[in-house]
Amino acid sequence: MPAPGIGYDGCGRTMVTPRPFPCPEAIVRMPMSDSCRPTLPDLCLIDRSDRSRIEITGPDRAKFLHNLTTNEVKRLPAGRGCEAFVTSAQGKTIGYVTILADENRILVRTDPGGMELALPHLTKYGMFDDVTIEDRSEATFELHILGEGVDALVRRGAVAPPDAPELTHRISELGGRPVRLVREAPAGIAGITILGERADADTVTATLAAFADGVGLAVLEPAEFEALRIEAGTPAFGKDITEKNLPQEFARDDRAISFIKGCYLGQETVARIDALGHVNQFLRGLTFEPGSCCPAPGASLEADGKRVGAITSAADSPWRGHPVALAMVRAAHARAGTPLSLAVEGSDRPLIATVVDLPFPPRA
Repeated sequence: MPAPGIGYDGCGRTMVTPRPFPCPEAIVRMPMSDSCRPTLPDLCLIDRSDRSRIEITGPDRAKFLHNLTTNEVKRLPAGRGCEAFVTSAQGKTIGYVTILADENRILVRTDPGGMELALPHLTKYGMFDDVTIEDRSEATFELHILGEGVDALVRRGAVAPPDAPELTHRISELGGRPVRLVREAPAGIAGITILGERADADTVTATLAAFADGVGLAVLEPAEFEALRIEAGTPAFGKDITEKNLPQEFARDDRAISFIKGCYLGQETVARIDALGHVNQFLRGLTFEPGSCCPAPGASLEADGKRVGAITSAADSPWRGHPVALAMVRAAHARAGTPLSLAVEGSDRPLIATVVDLPFPPRA
């Protein structure tokens, strides 16, 4: 028998489930449909406190980030946010972040481990500007609620949700504790992220449970959220994005890149690709037949016996009944509907994957 918190996937690989966030009784686990396939509830909660969060203060904070990222930061008003890539001098992606501007500070968030390259890079260049960079990851929590009823849920506590544009945010209170509410949809479903001090996490969670009484709020396990993230086509740094990539490989140009903002570190490469060239590979979705083994990240994709890409993220989708994956695929094989194959250890039959555009098509 596996130890608590440890399970096995369909291919026999060990999976370790992170320690769950405190879960009041009013918050329930995933319901099942009559066909024994889980159904996605109207409202779900996922603890994302393992993500990295840094605060940048000082009079030069906007100029500083503007000069080191791909998006427009200097003109970002308080209460608004944007996605951006942190790029090296060669234009490679050493970070993928969301930026939230406030009156006197800027909050930068990224995936777990996503600051390993970006933070030393920012610290190095921060010496030339009047800024202070503070890692707030351990001192803060991050909860995400998703579902069409998310606005109604927070209004139950007389709390106004953020306005509609993505990454709009506002300061509020839950259970008498100060929090920041952020409008975002990393799972491709309407959602609000709640940020606050780690010491207030239990109080905020209990308050959400009280709001959900009679409505229902299901806890998503990390593996379930991972499947939704993949289906939404939201890339994760360290998995889908590494320091070897170029920003235009992820189809996030309209969200994360400004081509008119002026100079920044790595801009020459990004601008040259936009004006004169193209990238040779793209992040794409992959779908599989029901009952297929969930592929391992890093598995090679082939077409006509030649390597044309690799899996970057994969998960079993409980709502689709088959695995889903993100993969970096050569441009010539990145068209939706293209079949690709990958070898399965211990089997003489390859696993067949079909390329899909991102986000994934709606579930049947």
